[in-house]
Amino acid sequence: MKNTRFILSMLALDHRPRELHWYHAGPMLFGDLGTSRLYVLGLAFFFTRHASFFHIVFVNILLVLVGACYLVICRKYPDGGGVYSSARTASRALAVVGGLMLCADYTVTAAMSCLDAFRYLGINGDMLGIRLDLLCTLGAIGLIGGLNWFGPRGMGRAALVVAALTVLFTLIIAAFAIPHLHHMRVELPVRERYSGAAWSEAWVGFTEIVLALSGIEAIANMTGIMVAPVRQTSRRSILPVLCEVVVLNIVLAAAMNALPDAKLIDPEGNALGTDDMMNVLGTAYVGPFFSLIGSFVFGALLLSAVNTAITDLIAIQYMMGRDGEVPSFLCRLNRHGVPGYALAIAMLVPALLLLVFPDLTQLAGLYSVGVVAAITINLFCTGCTRQFQLQRWERWMLCSVGVLMACILMTLLWNKPAARVFSLAVLNLGLSARLLTLSGKSVVGPWLRLGLQVISGFFFVGTLLITFLVPVESWTAFFVSAAGTSLLVYLGQFVSAHIPLTVEQPALENLDGDYEPASTFLVAASRSSNFIDEVMADALGQRAGVLVLTVKELSIPMRGAHSQHPITEDPIALAIFTKALASARILGVPLKVVYLAGGSVVDRIIQTAVTEKASRIYLQLTRRDRLKRFFQGDVAGPVAERMPAEMELVIRA
Repeated sequence: MKNTRFILSMLALDHRPRELHWYHAGPMLFGDLGTSRLYVLGLAFFFTRHASFFHIVFVNILLVLVGACYLVICRKYPDGGGVYSSARTASRALAVVGGLMLCADYTVTAAMSCLDAFRYLGINGDMLGIRLDLLCTLGAIGLIGGLNWFGPRGMGRAALVVAALTVLFTLIIAAFAIPHLHHMRVELPVRERYSGAAWSEAWVGFTEIVLALSGIEAIANMTGIMVAPVRQTSRRSILPVLCEVVVLNIVLAAAMNALPDAKLIDPEGNALGTDDMMNVLGTAYVGPFFSLIGSFVFGALLLSAVNTAITDLIAIQYMMGRDGEVPSFLCRLNRHGVPGYALAIAMLVPALLLLVFPDLTQLAGLYSVGVVAAITINLFCTGCTRQFQLQRWERWMLCSVGVLMACILMTLLWNKPAARVFSLAVLNLGLSARLLTLSGKSVVGPWLRLGLQVISGFFFVGTLLITFLVPVESWTAFFVSAAGTSLLVYLGQFVSAHIPLTVEQPALENLDGDYEPASTFLVAASRSSNFIDEVMADALGQRAGVLVLTVKELSIPMRGAHSQHPITEDPIALAIFTKALASARILGVPLKVVYLAGGSVVDRIIQTAVTEKASRIYLQLTRRDRLKRFFQGDVAGPVAERMPAEMELVIRA
């Protein structure tokens, strides 16, 4: 043989296919921005009464400014422009802080959306002394998490249908409300022009409802899988959604303030419709039956947002784990391509949060901190970087909006004791886990390593004790926690400097075989079996070469241009390639092996077959395909439909 070398301890650097079109990304963005409308309207009236119209207008102006900034971010970061990616160019520690703030955002989003879904569905009453809507919320989070264990692929299509129905129902409500807008009652946010207290109160009221920004960070995370050119795809994704959300938000805010006070305020002076304002508007302007149907649509959209938040929470944990910033067990995949431990955290933390904060207004205070902090970091990192050229007005816009977001963040932390405790708890728990992870990989002395691990454990336990035992109003506890955050960041930077650089390993080397192949047979193998030997025998008889393809299924949203997945971490792929090597070496068959991670299995097979000009595709069926087919779809059928006519398909059990 000409070449019999084969290296197993390699690192597959896999460039994922760019398959996300604007008509996919746009509805995904609407699933975040559009969902926030369902509780922003009611919360705005709860906090600011008839001044809510102006507050919602100002929030939507802020949304337009942030959207314009993210158009720049998406253009400049075509390989992933989320806060974790952009901040990483400045500092790994800052990137982790941004990632942890996203974790806080996704956690509260899951809890808040799920609770509000059952408020829209009209679930009320008690069972065994516990609120029925809270029990349903906890059960729904468990059910959605259980479904995500199998990595279902059809939820995106269901979410698209629900989003389309939501737009339709919202347009109907807006159309019926427009003739009544002349009844709108509006109060100025600042009642005394020269009173500093009045301006301060108006500013605080504005920061209370900065909730509609939750989805804008998500679109930047998707640029790594957007169809090129990313600049055009991101613009087509953001602008239509931004226009719909802003225009309808303002119309619905006007419609809300056009209702008589009897429908907005009860006799005791409490705001009505805080949890389900769209139901109130639907009943008032269209009719009770329409509102009943709409409640199911809005509830379904909120449950879809729960699924998106849980999936995103899994993804950010997985991404930080792959980068070695948090414990590696968070990256451990189950047989369906889902990180099981990360999924458990994504289910348990929102459920725990609901037990502590079972009210929508309480959750709203926690919600804003994470997303505002993440956006602030992203804007400053992009606006201040020298990594690429920016127009002067772009840099000024990014930094100016960043200053505005920072002011909002400081206001929230000052006025929301629970929010600052929650945000610091997420930071310190995550940074403690990071210090523990980094110290295990460092080359410092054993006693120093042990000391660092003890410190990380001390801060982890101490954070839990402060969070649950110390009153949230305690500024002493806040400053102690903040000092701990600074120390954890410093120690993490110190340990990072003592971690040896990973040497990039060579790519797979193939077998040239004993003859020049006249054609190529592609084998899509999912496990090691005698099936590979049979293909080798077929190839030898027809003087063909063999390409063995193994696709590592990842049922989580991927970010960035590429991801590193060592074959040494995939025993199934190792067994497949070892089997193929042994068989090809014995028969002298030319062999090429390809290992890909993420993306659609069908797309990967078709793209590889076309690229390598395969004449025949072999598919291997396994006994557990029935379960996988139910949750993730069939493989053989779509491959047969999409493969070029000149290719032959062979399916064997």
